[in-house]
Order: sequence, then C-alpha cells, then structure tokens
Amino acid sequence: MPRTFIIASLGFTVALAACSQEPAKSEPAKTQQAPAPAAAAKKEHPFRGKVVKVDQQAKTITVDGENVDGWMSAMTMTYSADKPDVYDTVKAGDQISAKVKDGDFGTLYDVQVVK
Repeated sequence: MPRTFIIASLGFTVALAACSQEPAKSEPAKTQQAPAPAAAAKKEHPFRGKVVKVDQQAKTITVDGENVDGWMSAMTMTYSADKPDVYDTVKAGDQISAKVKDGDFGTLYDVQVVK
C-alpha cells in the first residue's frame, strides 16, 4: 500500500474518533425564567333583571334578565350567586343588578336589589 494512503487513512480514523467522543460536561447556563403571566381577568358586564324564583335548597336564582350587549341576549335563566347570603336577601319579584363575566354564564356577582 502506498504510504500516503496509509497516512490519510490513519488521519481519517483519528478525526472520526475525535468526532465521536462526548463533549466535555459543563455546568448548564443558568437562565432566569420569566414569571408565569397572571391569569387574564375576565371582562365584566352590568346585568339587570327581575327575580322569578329563589331556590334556597339548590342555591339558585331564576332571573328574567335583560339583554347584556356582548354577553347574552335577554332571557330567563337560572344562576348561582357568588355570595351565599344572596339567597336569603332576594325574593321573587325583586329587580336586581349584578355583574356577569365573559365565559361564565352561570354565576351572578355582586347581586343587589334595586329599589
């Protein structure tokens, strides 16, 4: 075999062996993680309606609600209240105001009897 072929083959073998070695282990760079974004607050809408029924056992209020632009058309629907004392303070026939939130079609927040 010619001498240059043997030297070239040997050089190739050495280079191949060097490439197959694992890189030196080093301490991974410490990166500071950004804090998780706060949960997006749901948009609130003013709600008004007339109480049709209060079911204290089921903890629900049925309300004939007015149209709430961007949230729901006028309709009679059963809701829960965000505070338990609401079931003791409102009664059928009361006009109420409250807040509703995007994506939450089952809860009335800050329910108040309108005088």
